[in-house]
Amino acid sequence: MNDKDFIKELISRGANAYDGYFHYAHLVAVLLPKNLHGSLEQLLTNPTWDGDVISKTYRDELLQYGLAVRVCVNNQQGFTAATYFAYTVMKIINDIKMGKIGA
Repeated sequence: MNDKDFIKELISRGANAYDGYFHYAHLVAVLLPKNLHGSLEQLLTNPTWDGDVISKTYRDELLQYGLAVRVCVNNQQGFTAATYFAYTVMKIINDIKMGKIGA
């Protein structure tokens, strides 16, 4: 199993976990490639139209990881949004950056 598959498995388990939800989110926050942080933050703000994403490559990676989903907005296709689990992951990433919790 490569690193990407390992992170995908953690995300899948975490998103469906009752016990250990925050533990999985913390592991994903530490392991998620840093180049995806900005794109994930953008998708958390609002569903983002494809023409406005920071990077289509990074958006596609977030979709593959299971931290983003395709959505319809105002009866229109072509948008991507962060998942519920992605919010928790990004919150932990920001808490680590601010020194509120350790990596």
